[in-house]
Amino acid sequence: MKAKVVKKLLVFGTMNMAAFMFSQNSESDTISTRSKTIDEVVITGNSNPKASIKTSTSISTLKSADIINSAPRTTAEIFRTIPGIRAESSGGEGNSNITVRGVPVSAGGSRYLLIQEDGLPVMQFGDIAFGTQDQFTRFDSFVSRVEALRGGSASVFASNSPAGIINFITKTGEKEGGSITQQVGLNYKNFRTDIDYGTPLGKDFYLGVGGFYRGGDGPRKTGYTSNNGGQLRLSLLKKFDKGSVRIYGKYLDDRTAAYMPMPIAVSGSDSNPDYSSLSSFNILTGALQSSNFRNDVTFGGNGQILRSDIRDGMHSVSKAVGLEFNYDLGANWKVDAKARYAANDGQFLAPFPAAVGSKAEILESVAGYGSAVYAGTNTAVDSNAKYMKTVLFNTTLNNMNNFFSDVNLSKKWDKVKMNAGIYNSSQNINLSWNWNTYLMEVSDNNARLVDIVSGTGTKITDNGLLHYGVPEWGGVNRNYDTKYSVIAPHAQVEINPIQNLTLDLGARYDLGKVSGSFAGTKNTMRAIDVNQNGTFETPELAVAVVDGTVPVDYKYDIFGYSFGANYALNSRNAVFARVSQGGSASADRILFAGYNYTNNDDPSLDAVKVNKLNQIEVGYKLRGSNYFLNTTFFQARTIEANYEATTQLRTENKYESFGVELDGFYKINKNFDIKAGLTYTDAEIKNAIDKTIIGNMPRRTPKVMYSFNPNVNIEKLSFGFFAVGSTKAFTQDSNKLIMPGYIVVNPYISYQLLKNLTLNVNANNVFNALAITEAEEGTLQGTNGIIRARTLTGRTFGASVKFDF
Repeated sequence: MKAKVVKKLLVFGTMNMAAFMFSQNSESDTISTRSKTIDEVVITGNSNPKASIKTSTSISTLKSADIINSAPRTTAEIFRTIPGIRAESSGGEGNSNITVRGVPVSAGGSRYLLIQEDGLPVMQFGDIAFGTQDQFTRFDSFVSRVEALRGGSASVFASNSPAGIINFITKTGEKEGGSITQQVGLNYKNFRTDIDYGTPLGKDFYLGVGGFYRGGDGPRKTGYTSNNGGQLRLSLLKKFDKGSVRIYGKYLDDRTAAYMPMPIAVSGSDSNPDYSSLSSFNILTGALQSSNFRNDVTFGGNGQILRSDIRDGMHSVSKAVGLEFNYDLGANWKVDAKARYAANDGQFLAPFPAAVGSKAEILESVAGYGSAVYAGTNTAVDSNAKYMKTVLFNTTLNNMNNFFSDVNLSKKWDKVKMNAGIYNSSQNINLSWNWNTYLMEVSDNNARLVDIVSGTGTKITDNGLLHYGVPEWGGVNRNYDTKYSVIAPHAQVEINPIQNLTLDLGARYDLGKVSGSFAGTKNTMRAIDVNQNGTFETPELAVAVVDGTVPVDYKYDIFGYSFGANYALNSRNAVFARVSQGGSASADRILFAGYNYTNNDDPSLDAVKVNKLNQIEVGYKLRGSNYFLNTTFFQARTIEANYEATTQLRTENKYESFGVELDGFYKINKNFDIKAGLTYTDAEIKNAIDKTIIGNMPRRTPKVMYSFNPNVNIEKLSFGFFAVGSTKAFTQDSNKLIMPGYIVVNPYISYQLLKNLTLNVNANNVFNALAITEAEEGTLQGTNGIIRARTLTGRTFGASVKFDF
């Protein structure tokens, strides 16, 4: 370890020792009603639900009121207040990058963390390109709470989630009554209605129903109604003497805008950059979408003409039905079973700036250039404006259906609890990339498309369309048609050899099979009348057609284990430790990377089909009548492979990180409390294909992440704020260009107008902080003072009225 890092960790250790001594000198060693609420029973990542102080895991629970007050504008923004979790929620309602405790984000999505609904995954893989799990997940008032598990015990409780699990636990209808919540954006167009209701239908028989519907532009200016859709949930629960059975369903049909990296001006140096909005594009409120850019026609991967409405954005459709069953067999034997089938499909449409620059750099660089006009007019373009070569990411999610089941048998003895089960899953990844290239101006106010005319008067573009396909990236029109099947036996044993000591040991063995094919390793150019108007425009003379089919047929296995120990020093203090190993299988991310996908004996394929994660955790938990403090020291070692479409780069990297995570709460008096979290991470690239990055910090990994939430309650009035911050990080593994640190402040105020009527007003990023979460460029060298980056959205205000009945 570096001397400075050791010093910092010793400081954290001293702080916790002081807290320990303080707790020992307290007059009372009893737990109050309030502290029981703090140290509640958790079920995620535990074979036997129990109070968190009795577990060797790190877990946080978010209640509905906390989520509403934190003012999330997307599902991923819910996770930003959880210590140890880095949620880059700048992509909109999906396509977010999520990771845990220094585990790298080498590609999009969340490779090492799974989102669950009622204990089963939403998707089998968290990093499917353009089909991430948060695209099919929505929070609504039918969710009773969200549990977030960080660390190694997740390795044995779920497949492909060795770093953590975020579990959305829905209502069952057992609590009679419901609510209606009406939300509205105060400085942006957002209208959303949530409803939930539960009632008994008879003796021990319960009905729950809920969901939401919304419409509006979203927090960025797209030029049209970009958020349009909703979700409906239904639950039927029957309890009987020795168990229960529950059937539930979900129907999601939601359209939201997808935000790609956007142009931002940068001056200064890599180590001291100065970021600012372009004069024509506000990076905090602007979007690449435009009312002048609404339709796309392309030659689909299956040979059909595909007509798309760009306003559909991220269109997610999920029709799911699930079953839960538990039964007490007697003699302390119990069986629990869960199963769910989901039919998922949709589309992902989002403009991506492949290049940004002046008229000379973008427009005049087109072969055959003579002049440029705004599309549909004869008006010459502004020579002083900025322009983009825009790639429209148009991916059809043809079939993302999945099935999951997990059957568990448990037995309790005097000091031993055993659980054994078998998990079975099937995940389809059938999608098509149908991408075109356009020319358009840089503007956050309904940017116009641009046409190029040759010196002889021939139009080189067609209403802004430069290419059918993306020739600069080798075409990249693609088809994926693969199926991933997993059978995973798993077992966990918990032992209490003495009164205050709990030992748990778990193991999981994933047996995976991958079959199918993919096509598009090369794009053949053909003359096709794509718009079917009877003539061939210039772009139609060279239309990219998917060619080159590769079969896929291989197997993989992942052995995961987790061993933890928790020792309760007394009712207020506990120490714990855990050692774990797990993995996450590579899915579509390693296709098109040139491996032999039908040879299980190929060492090159064997090295990349499973991404491995080893973790060590040591922690201390402190509880009191009005406070708690959780401290976890961690080390993580990651081995992974990836292939990135926009850079055309294949990576095989090894990472190591260590640090400390703090999670605390203090109730100062009956009117004031504060919650806070902090994560310090020191991470390093230990090995890579690109030897120049060895020893560097992984991209987008800050040293420190933190959050705090002061809250005041005075009778019917509640107010406070959530502050979420991060220190600086590097845009890429080359460790040159820096993304500055930031702090985003989200204040809220809530007032109970009547016994069953509550008004809430909140703000997201009230101080308009420039919070950059990622950037395409790794250095300012060779750029024109403009890079492409994603930022958190600027200031938005919202209000809601909740009626309970």
